[in-house]
Amino acid sequence: MPVKGDIRATERLIRAVSVVGNEMPLPISELFLERTCVLSFVNAHAANLACENPAFLELLVGADVLLRDGIGMSLLFRWIGLDPGRNMNGTDYIPRILAASQGAPVALYGSSREVADAAAQRLCAEGVNVASIQDGFLPIAEYAKSIRSDRPRVVVLGMGMPKQEMVAQHLRDAVSEPVLIINGGAILDFLANRFERAPLTVRRLGLEWLFRFLLEPRRLWRRYLLGNAAFLARAVRFAIHVRATGKSKP
Repeated sequence: MPVKGDIRATERLIRAVSVVGNEMPLPISELFLERTCVLSFVNAHAANLACENPAFLELLVGADVLLRDGIGMSLLFRWIGLDPGRNMNGTDYIPRILAASQGAPVALYGSSREVADAAAQRLCAEGVNVASIQDGFLPIAEYAKSIRSDRPRVVVLGMGMPKQEMVAQHLRDAVSEPVLIINGGAILDFLANRFERAPLTVRRLGLEWLFRFLLEPRRLWRRYLLGNAAFLARAVRFAIHVRATGKSKP
């Protein structure tokens, strides 16, 4: 997508983000209203993909709730004069949502079967009612079939972008009862202790991405070194555009 397309995509993402103020309570009960809700997160990696893939952009901005995740998006907001609010890291936030599910059936779709099983065991030990599990490598139609038969109240998708967002859209269209569908990225791997979390101090500094990169440089160098550089270049161009056009915000 050319520069003008990047600017339009970035503007749409910023408009779509639901900023949670630092003094505000976490939005949890609102997610369990009597309607189907797709919850997604946008970080630097997601923003890059959205600028490069118009179809993925539509999936992100089409989420019922889109939350800011990570230091990259925080910098972007600040550079154009907006308060980024609280960092809504899915790895921290999703377990709190599940803890508030009050015994409602939860489905885990994603990662390998072994990882999903381990995540389910941990969640069950914490009192979450995990009712069904599927690995993350099935055709999309299979997940629609599963959600109709299992009838969970909450579905956690751990398939990575953009597949999980595509699955979320199909699931939203497939259900006739209220379901909270959460696009969780690597959340099942973290719950299964397959990936190590950064120390709390590192997380508070917004540097968990660096911690993960140092643990797995061969796997993550493209995403975090090339990807972060591309994101920062887009963010700088967008900030210049906002200032040049005299807008205080998109």
